[in-house]
Amino acid sequence: MESTYSELGQLLRDNDFDVEAYTEFMILAKNLKGAEVMVFGCPNSSKIRPAEIDVLQKFVKNGGGLILLSLSGGDRGLMNNMSKISGEFGITFENTAVKDDRSNAGLPTMPIITDIVGHPATEDVSDLLIPSACSLRVTGKATAIAITSETADPGKAAVVAIAEIGKGRVMCVGSYEVFRKGGGLKHKGNAIFALNSFRWLSGEFQMAKPSAVVKEQEKGRKKKEEEAEPVADTGAAADFEKTLKRLVNAVFDLQKDISKVKDQVSSVESNIEMLRDQFQDFAEKTQQQLGIMIPSKQFKTADERKSASIDADMKALKKEMRSVEDLRKHIENRHSSGAMPEEAYTEQVVKLDVQIKSLKKKMDEKSKELEALTQSE
Repeated sequence: MESTYSELGQLLRDNDFDVEAYTEFMILAKNLKGAEVMVFGCPNSSKIRPAEIDVLQKFVKNGGGLILLSLSGGDRGLMNNMSKISGEFGITFENTAVKDDRSNAGLPTMPIITDIVGHPATEDVSDLLIPSACSLRVTGKATAIAITSETADPGKAAVVAIAEIGKGRVMCVGSYEVFRKGGGLKHKGNAIFALNSFRWLSGEFQMAKPSAVVKEQEKGRKKKEEEAEPVADTGAAADFEKTLKRLVNAVFDLQKDISKVKDQVSSVESNIEMLRDQFQDFAEKTQQQLGIMIPSKQFKTADERKSASIDADMKALKKEMRSVEDLRKHIENRHSSGAMPEEAYTEQVVKLDVQIKSLKKKMDEKSKELEALTQSE
């Protein structure tokens, strides 16, 4: 809560919720006494033990609220086992990556969900921004309350689902970024949805009822589907511009990191080459002195190794060049469509052009190295 969900924590505290992080090594029933809602924010490469799963399922059945947040790829992609918990309540995290080319906040992986089902958690929510999500399989008494559009991939699939078991309540969301600091929470609908969800999970809302917003959605749904226009959201657009700017800066940071790694690899390769030469000398001397037959050429020659290394560098540079050029084309398209301010466009394009120029120079240098090496042979 203090980092990724710090803004969510503050929102809940401002509305009379007590928020605490669970820091114990294992999930034990005695540690959940007094808690109304338990949150699991997308554990990565970490699986919950069978005994802990049993504790959580009993927690819900005894009246507790549980919210499970995943991400693109679901259990299989993240190497966790949250569906072992949610499956008991009729909800499974699918191994999918939700995309929508028509209704999104700037990128297909940032879909705007407008198919909202009437429920206390969706009261006064007209749409949701659910970035980098997986879809959900909903069975039994579980209910989908946020569903992708027909143009999405997968289409008409649940991304938020709920279930009520006895006095307890469960909510599963295909993306932990829906409530993340600096992410989906800045979207107006997400902030309302967050507060509604925790009120419902804690038992504050007792009955499900369609909101006025949802009723209006039903009236205009056919018209929206016919027009099939992307849903515009000023807050989401601003978030996207910041994200795009961070992505451009990340390209440069990554280049610096790659340079450091290359220096380290060069040092290691130098040591390996020295060991290879020593072994080669040993093999030849042993053969001469003892008459033991050891193949004299155990490794590639220095020129062969250098040629292979240059080829690998060229492939890596070409791949990086394609990525930077794709990013620049995307920025060009957004600027041409009027979706990106001139100042932001100029700043980001200048940075990317510098990077492209640098990559071309490196590729030319590698080509000359390879050409010189070939001629010397």
